[in-house]
Amino acid sequence: MASATNSRPSTRLADGRAAPPRDLAVTSSAKPRLAFRTALERYKGACLAAIRLAQGAPPNGSRIRPAGNADEITEHLDQPSAVHALLARLGIGSRLALSVFALTETRSISLAGLTHALGILGAEPGPAIVRLLELGLLAIEPSLELGPIDDLQSALQRGSPARLRLCIHPAVKTGVRTARPDLAPPKVTGLLRQMREADGLEPILRLGALWQRVGAEPLRQTQHGTLFKRDRDRLDLDPVLAGPIADALKPLSRLPALWLELASHLGLIEPDPSGERFLAAPPEFWADNAVHLPQMIATGWMGLQAWQELETTSSDTRLSASALPYLRIALLLWLSALGDSEWAAVGDLASQLSDRWPGWDRLWFDEPDPSGTAAKRGGAPSARVRPRGRTEVGARGLVLLESVLFGAAYPLGLVRAAEEQGSGRKVVQLTPLGRYVLALGPTPPPRATLERFLFVQPNFEVIAYRQGLTPQLVGRLSQFAWWSHVGSALELKLTRESIVHGLDGGFSAQALLESLTKHSQRALPPGVTDAVKNWASRRERVTYYAAATLIEFGSSAERDLALDFWAASDALAAPIAVAERFLLVEDEQTVPFERLRLISSRDYRRPPETCVVVEPDGVTLALDPARSDLLVEAELARFADLVRAQQPEQGAVAAPRRFAVTAASLRRGTNRGLSAPQIVEWFARRTGGEVPPAVRLLLAAKTARIPALKAARMLVLNLPTPEILDGLLQHPATGPLLGGRLGPTNVSIADDRTGPLQDALKELGIELEIL
Repeated sequence: MASATNSRPSTRLADGRAAPPRDLAVTSSAKPRLAFRTALERYKGACLAAIRLAQGAPPNGSRIRPAGNADEITEHLDQPSAVHALLARLGIGSRLALSVFALTETRSISLAGLTHALGILGAEPGPAIVRLLELGLLAIEPSLELGPIDDLQSALQRGSPARLRLCIHPAVKTGVRTARPDLAPPKVTGLLRQMREADGLEPILRLGALWQRVGAEPLRQTQHGTLFKRDRDRLDLDPVLAGPIADALKPLSRLPALWLELASHLGLIEPDPSGERFLAAPPEFWADNAVHLPQMIATGWMGLQAWQELETTSSDTRLSASALPYLRIALLLWLSALGDSEWAAVGDLASQLSDRWPGWDRLWFDEPDPSGTAAKRGGAPSARVRPRGRTEVGARGLVLLESVLFGAAYPLGLVRAAEEQGSGRKVVQLTPLGRYVLALGPTPPPRATLERFLFVQPNFEVIAYRQGLTPQLVGRLSQFAWWSHVGSALELKLTRESIVHGLDGGFSAQALLESLTKHSQRALPPGVTDAVKNWASRRERVTYYAAATLIEFGSSAERDLALDFWAASDALAAPIAVAERFLLVEDEQTVPFERLRLISSRDYRRPPETCVVVEPDGVTLALDPARSDLLVEAELARFADLVRAQQPEQGAVAAPRRFAVTAASLRRGTNRGLSAPQIVEWFARRTGGEVPPAVRLLLAAKTARIPALKAARMLVLNLPTPEILDGLLQHPATGPLLGGRLGPTNVSIADDRTGPLQDALKELGIELEIL
């Protein structure tokens, strides 16, 4: 008799609030080229023909068809030489618009967002965007609001700028070169002091910690795409993820949500095939991406829409779109117009932006534009006008600029900060990394680092100094040491779980110790070395099977007999004996089912079944072999002992396995943390009934709730009829001398009251004989 068990692992991202629609970082299941061609298919024939004629003859010299179509326009842009020829015909405004697409690595941007970015950069949004549409470099995405498009200019005026989206051909995004705006920010000419530049490690350290946390326990999502409250709280309360950035010049809100969004953008955490959980990426991610990680993080930050530097609210996040993310890319591009050694004051940036684009400090596109400038320049017309004084605009504008530049861009290593001597004004400039991210400068040189920057302590804590860390080393340490504090000095913890995680990721115990020794300022404590080797040796005794079939037998003799059947054929893969009564088979197709008498098959993704029978004595529990699973025996072993049965004769059916609950077994369970309510819940789940009285008696005795019992010698008086007994119990001479009634004609008598009872009965004319 055997049972087969299949063991197989079951196969939006913010802080739990309803996030606004994706904009810069919009996701789509369609490939970019197909999405672009699909957008063009919504154009009418005359509009497509005009675009194809505006593009000019193809590079191979073939003729232009009189009536263009979506396929012809898309195929024309597939050729790099054709794209370069079209880009050469663009003005600065159009080239800036394409730079926004390329630097944020997105294929689709809302009209309101692109208009906002171009207005901040000092370009005329309307003509620049229309020119790109006329040349087919951008396309208007399909919209029920617009319907088929016959005129590009009127389509832009009819559609809602916040909902109307523009997509780009992938070859255009690849071929564009970053354009600097014509108007540079006002330069600071005075002397500077307190120049500061971050090491750029802060986001990498926090992402390393997040990767560890998700690897230890995946994040679960609701059907609405938000995290379950327990998982959200786990991140929000984590001191490493939620702690303030040590070197930030401006505090940021909702830091766990920022790291979560960046990790998702980078692919450091990935959804499982079901989409219900987020899992940590394989350890190879760090080796493959560590060199380019600062650039990848910066690009991801420039395109984030679900997270913002400031806590913002909108009347309806389902209909509104955020304007704040477009300020990031526009500010960096604007600063790139300065020379490498030139600085700009934050106050001057705010003043010039207020004069150039009065709505630049809007946080949502449903906010009113006080001057109507956006509507005049091709942006979103304002439904209501609320005049704002210069003081109000300037106050929020300064906070906004400092949050973007000093709160986020500075810790990412994209800008430097300083103060103007005398005035104390805050000034800013791009770093070499900032120019490299904007594709306007060479690869920044690596920072000088210390070779030995670790202190490994006997209590398994590791102190690390930032001066020795690089992205590669952060990734390496994250694989086998748990980040416990991130600040000016860093703290890690070596645990059995973290070491096993490193070993699972490809480290050997020797390589792990060599890595610590190489960067440690002193020899490793012997206790740490011994513990790492011990944990590694224990792990090597365990074999992990991602998918397997376990076959359970009633006894070891039955299992051995099945092994003999298996060995009779060389074509069948040999199983592996596990414990006393199990066989493990890696390939289920090789199981000789015709030679085994299977009584059940269980799926462990379903809830456990009722499979234990309580025998009449109340303390003996028998397993039902047709319904029991592998987990029930481990559960029983916590508070019951296995009752050894005699081996059945060959061919006989093995008796069900039995367990006995004893006072000693219950004491063992409670010493291991098992409580009485847990035992009660187990009986309800596994037996389908309440705890038997005999077990309840043992539980009561274990908790000392039964008082000391008293025993006394008693005599039993038998009466001929119940009526005589009723009279004796009621009569005042005999009633007090009698004990409790034991039946219709029986009553107990205390040993010391037999004499007085005889005398009382004699007075009544009744003789009492004691045998």
